[in-house]
Amino acid sequence: MRVISGKYKGRRLVTPKDLSIRPTSDRVKESVFSSINHKVRNANFFDLCSGTGNIGIEALSRGADKVTFLDHNIECHRLIEMNLLKCGIEKKSPQIKLIHSGITKGITILQNCSEIYDLIYFDPPYNAGLYTKCLSFISAASLLKPSGLILVEHEKRTDLPNEIGIFSRDRFKQYGNTHVTFFRHQNFSQIAK
Repeated sequence: MRVISGKYKGRRLVTPKDLSIRPTSDRVKESVFSSINHKVRNANFFDLCSGTGNIGIEALSRGADKVTFLDHNIECHRLIEMNLLKCGIEKKSPQIKLIHSGITKGITILQNCSEIYDLIYFDPPYNAGLYTKCLSFISAASLLKPSGLILVEHEKRTDLPNEIGIFSRDRFKQYGNTHVTFFRHQNFSQIAK
């Protein structure tokens, strides 16, 4: 696992010792970031269910202003901290917000801080059944800017609705068994068409 492009290009990141944490593959990460690269620079980026921090660190490397990492697993927090240090980034940097919390509590914390994001990458454990509930909660908390995107990584067999709260499906990309579905604000989608 490595940083694909940008300031930290080529840095090797620490990977989990077992399969309990599933990092996004370099192939998927490279393709996804190629499709959103114009939106990453100067963005406020939310890496939800961040695991190793692989996605959020790629966003920082490509010029994101700030990245929030949220994961409930303490091992994930250790991995994120190690990977940030591999790139010379202190966890206390003003660019970084690292939250050790479950999704619902973490989103409430961010809502109370009036955080709003340009890009949200949501990659929960595939079989945890969190997709619709969490996207509804993000919608209710108004964490996404009207022009923003939510990218949801999931298995091919996962059936996501076309509309969730104020979000509607925009498109998806397929990489073997891995899919990434893009959601936008419904009103923005209608204006953009």
